[in-house]
Amino acid sequence: MNTIRKFYDLAYGDHERQIYDLALPAEGCGGLILFLHGGAWIHGNKDYYRDEFDEWCGKGFAAAAINYHYLAPDAHMGTLIRDITAALGAIKAKAAECGFTLSRALLTGASAGGHLSLLYAYSMADEAPIRPVCVVDYCGPTLLTDEELLTGTPSRYPPEEQWIELYSNLTGIPFRGENREEFLPELLRYSPVQYVNERTVPTIICHGQRDDVVPFSNATALRDALEANGVEYVFLPMPKAGHGLEQEEIFRESRMLFGMYAERFLREPEKE
Repeated sequence: MNTIRKFYDLAYGDHERQIYDLALPAEGCGGLILFLHGGAWIHGNKDYYRDEFDEWCGKGFAAAAINYHYLAPDAHMGTLIRDITAALGAIKAKAAECGFTLSRALLTGASAGGHLSLLYAYSMADEAPIRPVCVVDYCGPTLLTDEELLTGTPSRYPPEEQWIELYSNLTGIPFRGENREEFLPELLRYSPVQYVNERTVPTIICHGQRDDVVPFSNATALRDALEANGVEYVFLPMPKAGHGLEQEEIFRESRMLFGMYAERFLREPEKE
């Protein structure tokens, strides 16, 4: 009897964080769902998504989750983007060993994972080993120069000093008040909104209006950019939710739409 095949902690590079999990359906394959974990780019783990594998493989999709470098003085956002490319290449090769051809991917994640999903799909679609065809974003940062994100609120976590360290490691440029003009263009470089154009992939945005970590203004900035460029999107604001997306009925709706996007964009033949 054919069963789902699962592979855990496979390496896609030499660093201890460069590992991935992959699950392949029993037969057929409608494309890849790639999960990118959150954790402010300095915490988190791919293992969080292992419980998702049976559901998506049962529907005929491959599913994978990766670890990536944490931001550090010697690991900037470009390192994380290169990790995703390397992981997709390894996933594609492993699937091919098992008789599956993966050519299309849905990228998804929450918070930092949502940011990476958006940034990679928007800026790397033409270079990716498996082409991103849509994104499902849960409360991801989209505009790193947003004043609400830069200045924050007294109750916000992480506190401002940690954001300064994060941003310094993210760009590779120490963030100080006097170098703001030099620093902001580098933040824009890693802002998904900056890459939106008429070819941007369809996107689902789910974001709490009471989010005190990634302000809701980041979600509306992405919505407005997609709208202005005629890109297909679904916007799911959660009026009662914070960063944890604690509004069950809207979260269930996002999961339903997630499944619809997978069926539409992963199974469809690629258009000429």
